[in-house]
Amino acid sequence: MSTTIKKLCLLSGVLFLLLPAAQATAIKEFDIKILNKVFFKMRALLIVLLFLFSCVNPDQNIEFTKPEKPNVLFISVDDLRPELGCYGYDHMHTPNIDRLASKGMVFRNAYCQQAVCSPSRNTVMTGLRPDSLKIYDLRTNFRKYNPDVVTLTQYFMQQGYHSESIGKIYHIWHGNHDDSLSWSIKPWNPWDEPLSITEIRRQDTIDLHTSYPKVGDKRLAWYRSEVPDTNLNDTRITNHAIKRLKDLKGKPFFLGVGYLKPHLPFVAPDRFWELYDPENIVIPGKTPPEGSPPFAINNSGELLCCYYKFDSMPVSDDVAKNLIHGYYASVSYIDHEIGRLINSLEELGLMENTIIVIWGDHGWKLGNYGQWCKHTAFEYDARTTLIFRTPWMDPGSNATNSLAELLDIYPTLCEEAGLPVPEFVQGKSLSPILKNPAETVKDFALSQWPKGDVMGYSLRTSDYRFVSWQKNKNPDSVVAIELYDHIKGLEENINIADLPENEGIVEELSNKLNEVRVKARKK
Repeated sequence: MSTTIKKLCLLSGVLFLLLPAAQATAIKEFDIKILNKVFFKMRALLIVLLFLFSCVNPDQNIEFTKPEKPNVLFISVDDLRPELGCYGYDHMHTPNIDRLASKGMVFRNAYCQQAVCSPSRNTVMTGLRPDSLKIYDLRTNFRKYNPDVVTLTQYFMQQGYHSESIGKIYHIWHGNHDDSLSWSIKPWNPWDEPLSITEIRRQDTIDLHTSYPKVGDKRLAWYRSEVPDTNLNDTRITNHAIKRLKDLKGKPFFLGVGYLKPHLPFVAPDRFWELYDPENIVIPGKTPPEGSPPFAINNSGELLCCYYKFDSMPVSDDVAKNLIHGYYASVSYIDHEIGRLINSLEELGLMENTIIVIWGDHGWKLGNYGQWCKHTAFEYDARTTLIFRTPWMDPGSNATNSLAELLDIYPTLCEEAGLPVPEFVQGKSLSPILKNPAETVKDFALSQWPKGDVMGYSLRTSDYRFVSWQKNKNPDSVVAIELYDHIKGLEENINIADLPENEGIVEELSNKLNEVRVKARKK
């Protein structure tokens, strides 16, 4: 039963009980016959109202009238693997995301299309697969080969929305850049407005007052920050987003807020480190999946290239625990920032007119298989966080096992906002699942990962992950295949593709994969 109806029921009951007292008081001043008629009619009306309210099923989903142009709060979180309280991980301290998830829909099986920042974000913003965009690296801007593609926010702008980017929505490093066609005004980033703050250094360690402490030209991989939160980029992103929410109230907006953590380096205020006891941190198994081809494994290059004292792999258990601890603390820090943002939305009275989506651009290995970072086709890298919340959703069902892709965000937001879905978009709207978590809109999710002269296409069904490694210049040339059984859980420990009893499954999934791959490459 909706909150409004509950309040009306309570009010009606109170009035019903108070009528006799009100009648007795009023008799002293007014004509008794007139008053009796008035109070008789009022009591009769209240009886009818109470009867009608009593007929409402408390579990019934009360129909919510959608506003004509609901706002969109589009929250991107870098490297956010789905290890959160609302995903069943009780050791994680994420109360704010969990609170939002309890009123929304958690997609337990959501997958990115390529486990690295720029290609994944390009897919979200264009609704096209990496093979259609023909971009698989960090450096190449998506408009190089797709100059006329209409991005998600560009499409909303065409429908009368004001669109803004705060923080990291597109990947703008490694020579890449933002997209001016996607936003109503210039994107805002914290480094565009440098702070005047006291520098902190200890011997050869510098920039301890920032989000990026370092020794020489190498960053610290983790650090317990002791400076005010306002020194840190993600807090500044929240502060600016809150300011813009106040300014934008009253007009239909699409506000993209992109958080930088928990991407390396793991720099978070000390109090978020205190939420986790290092003695309780478990280091995952370090053995790569049995029977996997050598190019399926990454070398944790993101750590090796840029971070202090990371010269080789594997790392010691002490280092592993510090990395995991730092990642957890960073997730809780971002949860805090998201909580501040949502609280502001509530205080401004915008919750009942705003669609909210939280998404991670891909997963992240926390020592799984002895590896770190992303950059593979494995479950830990492809699976990510995806949570939708709309004011008109049934709050009784807040999680689904149905498969989803980040590719589906574009059409879902269109449908939820009452906009036609552009024909070129390759994803499918998840709106049926938002209405009923038992619904399905697709029977697979497709990710891919380039490795040298081969491309690993990874097809995830409800029961299996099938990976086909194919030559880039001759995609019909398959150099290796993998098959992992997910019926028993998320671990991918043994490649069972060569077992005779799985021949039929391999053939079926191979045909399905090639069908969608060929279709994407024709775009």
